[in-house]
Amino acid sequence: MPESRNCCALICHINVRIGWTIFGILFGISAVLTYAIKFENWSATATSAIATLFACQTLWIYWALKKNTIVEWKRSRFLPLIWPNIFIGLLGLIGCIICYIFAGIMHQGAGSISALYGENLWITGSWSLVITKWTWQNAFFARRYVAKLDKDSVTSDVEVTSEEEEADVGSMKI
Repeated sequence: MPESRNCCALICHINVRIGWTIFGILFGISAVLTYAIKFENWSATATSAIATLFACQTLWIYWALKKNTIVEWKRSRFLPLIWPNIFIGLLGLIGCIICYIFAGIMHQGAGSISALYGENLWITGSWSLVITKWTWQNAFFARRYVAKLDKDSVTSDVEVTSEEEEADVGSMKI
């Protein structure tokens, strides 16, 4: 059992998360350039660019966590990360499903390089799913951190209240 805990600690370590996020950003940038220059697939170019922007948002969050500046963020800074990201992720998921349905109806291929030239909804749908991945990851991270902030504020309120009560009890003894 301790081996799996060490493995999880390594995989979940912030430096590993930052590394994977940077890899995702670099992959997204290369996809944007490839779909635009080589394949002229403009819908895939747009969706991969949007996914890369949300990966940059993830990197911003992780970097703040690594540098411990995230502890200075107020609850109000996290709230705009939750609902807009969930909504955009839902749009990405719906877009993925719609792209896959239309790609199937139009008998588009994705099994060969020649099938990738021009508009290809299989690729666009896949990048729409990547948008969902990054946005929901950001939203759930922000939600979890807000819950932690709320829990810490309740704990600190209880501590302050108990210290005040002890001071009141102490003053009554005198």
